[in-house]
Amino acid sequence: MKLLLIDSEVSQADWIRRRLEIENNQVMVSPDWHTGWMMAHQSHYDIVLLAMNLQDSVQLSSFYLWAVETHDVPLLLIISPDTPANKAWVLESGADDCVGNSVDIRELMARLYALYRRKAGHFTTRSELSIDDLNVNLSEKSVFRAGKRINLLPREYYLLVFLMENKGRVISKKEILETVWNAADAIRPNTVEVYINYLRNKIDRPSTTKLIHTVVGMGYVIRIPDDV
Repeated sequence: MKLLLIDSEVSQADWIRRRLEIENNQVMVSPDWHTGWMMAHQSHYDIVLLAMNLQDSVQLSSFYLWAVETHDVPLLLIISPDTPANKAWVLESGADDCVGNSVDIRELMARLYALYRRKAGHFTTRSELSIDDLNVNLSEKSVFRAGKRINLLPREYYLLVFLMENKGRVISKKEILETVWNAADAIRPNTVEVYINYLRNKIDRPSTTKLIHTVVGMGYVIRIPDDV
């Protein structure tokens, strides 16, 4: 894998880089977020690793920018302080996975490979998904309904794409968590409901035709209602 590691702690970055390279990964290191941002836009990386202190307001602002602008590159955060609440927050805010800064290298490698497999599994030759008047351009990461652009956060976008790739099929909460978040044990129990509601507010509320449906006790499905 070709990895970009952004970490201002030089000794920690060097430790992570050396161990990842032992596993035959190509690792580029940036000591600051601005340089890392430029590197990410000048070359392709399979995964970006961001080391972040959640008590640093500048790093928090930078993380929001990464989460919104880099839909197509998985983000794995290495955080401190390392608490369950902090991990849940960064996952719900757009990170694809999260570990503490004292993570064992074997766990880190396992999570990186899981992200890499997940990214490869989501590859599709289709450039667009559509149902009724809802259209998603996969190349541009853009969403339109009835010709009007809809702005989605990264996790909302991934959830919508997953629903549309499986349109007409009821998908359980467990499957959504394992596919869209890839860390079902580290987020709040009502996370899926919250994000389904976000999508409904942006996708369905402005339209008379509701596409996102709850199947009680089973999960969620995106489909055109029978009475339309």
